Amino acid sequence: MRFWSASGLILLLILAIACTPSQPALGSASALVPDEAGSASLDEVGLTEPTPTAPTEIPLETKATQPRATAVVPPTQTATPPPPDMCSPLALHPLEELEQIIGDPYNPPRPGREERHHGVDFAYYHYQDRDSMLGEPVQSVFPGVVASVLTDLFPYGNMVMIETSLDALPAGLSSRLAPLEPGLDESLYVLYAHMNEAPQVSLGDSAEACQALGEVGLSGNTDIPHLHIEMRLGPAGSVFESMRYYDTRATIEELETYELWRTSGVYRHFDPMLLLTP
Repeated sequence: MRFWSASGLILLLILAIACTPSQPALGSASALVPDEAGSASLDEVGLTEPTPTAPTEIPLETKATQPRATAVVPPTQTATPPPPDMCSPLALHPLEELEQIIGDPYNPPRPGREERHHGVDFAYYHYQDRDSMLGEPVQSVFPGVVASVLTDLFPYGNMVMIETSLDALPAGLSSRLAPLEPGLDESLYVLYAHMNEAPQVSLGDSAEACQALGEVGLSGNTDIPHLHIEMRLGPAGSVFESMRYYDTRATIEELETYELWRTSGVYRHFDPMLLLTP
């Protein structure tokens, strides 16, 4: 009886093993379990679908970028106007007004004499909206070189003299002068006297037309503010370091220089209005 019992148990075990279906290995395609839609679900068997990666793009060969030409724009050139070749000696009065403010005209003496008037004075007691010329700017009529600078020496007071080459005069202006002696190297000399304070230029300086020289004043032999101007023709390159007259403090050199300028005839004076009239 025990034999049959043991034999029957062994037989049942063999039958059970034979009837049990075999399990496929994980990871095999046959291990996919169909879902409700009939498709296989990787999650049900513990697998994860790999993330698709984008195909590597091979860049096309690019051409080297050529620098783009940039147009070079030259800087704007501002035309510099040429300097003027002539100005009124008084900055507040154009040439057209000068005849209206002549206080003492040119009144030439006999040759070799000191008396009377070698130049022209510009002055007034009242003109337009001004009651006096005191302090009005004095400027150079022509370009040139400073040939003399005086500080408070009688009779000119504070004075500047400028030498101008005849070639530097405006076109046609030199034709107003008396015929020049042939063979002489001469220049035009313009003297500005009785200025208020020491001149603003120094001996030997270059001067431009319209350049400030000082202000109308009362220095020297005068009792009212005015600008005294003399114009003379004489040897080019002259320098008058100092001149003084009618003063007991004057040196011999100062007296001789004054006489050379005024009465020797080497420097020939003429009416400044010949050149100051437009």
